[in-house]
Amino acid sequence: MASPDLTQELTCPICLEIFTHPVSLECGHHFCSSCISQSWQKVPGDVSCPQCRQVFTQRNVRPARTLINIVEKFREVKVTQPQEEFYCQEHEEKLKLFCEDEHKAICVVCGMSRTHKTHSVIPIKEAAQIYKNKLETSLETLQKQMDLSLHSKREREDGIFHMKAEVDRLRNEINSEFEKMHKFLFEKEELMKAELERKSNKVFEEMENNLTKTMEEISSLEAAIRDLKSRLEVQLAPEFLKDIQDLLMRNQMVFHKPGTVSTQLPVDIAGEPFKYIKVWREMRAVISPVPASLTLDPETANNRLIISQDLTSVRHGNEEQDLPEHPGRFDQYVYVLSSQSFTSGRHYWEVGLGNKPYWIVGVCRESVNRKADITESPENGFWVIARLAGCKSLKILDAISQLKVKPRKLGIYLDYEGGQVSFYDAEDMFHLYTFTDTFTEKLFLIFNPCHNNSGNNPEPLTLLSG
Repeated sequence: MASPDLTQELTCPICLEIFTHPVSLECGHHFCSSCISQSWQKVPGDVSCPQCRQVFTQRNVRPARTLINIVEKFREVKVTQPQEEFYCQEHEEKLKLFCEDEHKAICVVCGMSRTHKTHSVIPIKEAAQIYKNKLETSLETLQKQMDLSLHSKREREDGIFHMKAEVDRLRNEINSEFEKMHKFLFEKEELMKAELERKSNKVFEEMENNLTKTMEEISSLEAAIRDLKSRLEVQLAPEFLKDIQDLLMRNQMVFHKPGTVSTQLPVDIAGEPFKYIKVWREMRAVISPVPASLTLDPETANNRLIISQDLTSVRHGNEEQDLPEHPGRFDQYVYVLSSQSFTSGRHYWEVGLGNKPYWIVGVCRESVNRKADITESPENGFWVIARLAGCKSLKILDAISQLKVKPRKLGIYLDYEGGQVSFYDAEDMFHLYTFTDTFTEKLFLIFNPCHNNSGNNPEPLTLLSG
């Protein structure tokens, strides 16, 4: 006679019946072949064990031959044994019904009693099938939730992995950039100190030579003074006048002051702050990206824009100018592009905003529409920010109106391969906004000083020199 423990071991965890054609998963758990197939049928991609939740990339199952033999033997023994029956404790009748109101099995006598007369009573096998279906539905729902949670777990783990990789990359980049700057500054420091020693030693040598000559003259004068004082002490006239003329001639000495030696070091060594400005300018060669200089392209400028002679500033004029037609000129909107374009690398520029209340600045691709209506969005090739008073639903990004302090100088950073356009308040490098995209064609800087508004927005946008 089979024990209850053996019955439990031979029960499929999905259908809760004795195994039918049991199969084994890689984790070692067993299920009916049809049960596990149905469980995985609606699951895309990776699957998991319904019992231990181990995830499998391959849907590998293999027949559990030993378990198949055990189940067959168990079924043979079970057929020869009387079936276990369940009886009502009150009426000693078989439990053939199920009360849906009280959720318990009852006998036929209970079902006819006044207690259950108004209740919904169904055959116990029908109830078992109903609740089996409900459990299977709950199991399927939970399985889907488990699959979603495992997918979310993998996403979180991937996110952590990529974040760590990005932190490592940035840490290495910081180390590399500062190593270059440290090396450059150390070499400049050593050169400047060596130059200081060389030029100061030359000055010291001249000053020491002058001092030596002065000391020699002082020694000669002291000797002459001693001779004269000694003769003045002689009392007898013949002795006093002996060789008097030679004595006077010998002691007629004049102090020759040495030539003047400057006590100031050369201006290229001592001059403040010129030597450090020179080093700062030279240091730009090791910084990437270096602040770059730009000019404006007059052939792209709207005919209401006025560009300075040096092509570094633009403002709005109140009247249209008679400008030649050009395929690259903006006709309806007061835009102008930079003369320079970019198809690779990292670049940084600064634009003077002054106290302008309205402006639009950023980057655009070469193929943007220049002759008709413009929607300034990344989808249309514009990566720009703006300050436009009173706008609550801009088609372009207004990253400035929320700031307490409005920037007077805007920094623009382009990383072509990295797919980034970032904007900063260039006074303190406060980050304003970053666009992330993929660039596939030539990019230009684009500027819109906005309308003058009867003198309320007269200042120009100015390209600041690197």
